[in-house]
Amino acid sequence: MILGVYLSSIHQGYSCKTWPLCPNGFSFPPEEYFYEHFHRFLGLILALSLFSFTAYSFIKVRNRNLSIKLSIASTLLVSQIIIGWAVIATKLQPIVVASHLSTGIALFGILIVTLISLHHSMKS
Repeated sequence: MILGVYLSSIHQGYSCKTWPLCPNGFSFPPEEYFYEHFHRFLGLILALSLFSFTAYSFIKVRNRNLSIKLSIASTLLVSQIIIGWAVIATKLQPIVVASHLSTGIALFGILIVTLISLHHSMKS
């Protein structure tokens, strides 16, 4: 989330005009694409981690409250990815950028709530 705000502040949010990969594909990005490429790479890592943990919560943990919170977080992340595509497709339209940033805040919030509730349930 901080990296996304940093991208906006240095006016590099539209440096990589193709989606989901920059023109260099999976190669190490040149300097002009570095921050945007890294931002997308972190999004991929978050998506793989969150979707895996959500699936694990349904299959093995079977804690209804945890599964619901992780499902909400996964839905927000899918929305975040789609809005991220829209940011590029609309060439940084302010309402789309604001939606992308606010969805990121909501995702962060639900993940914090999930971790706190998981901590309390593990203490009990």
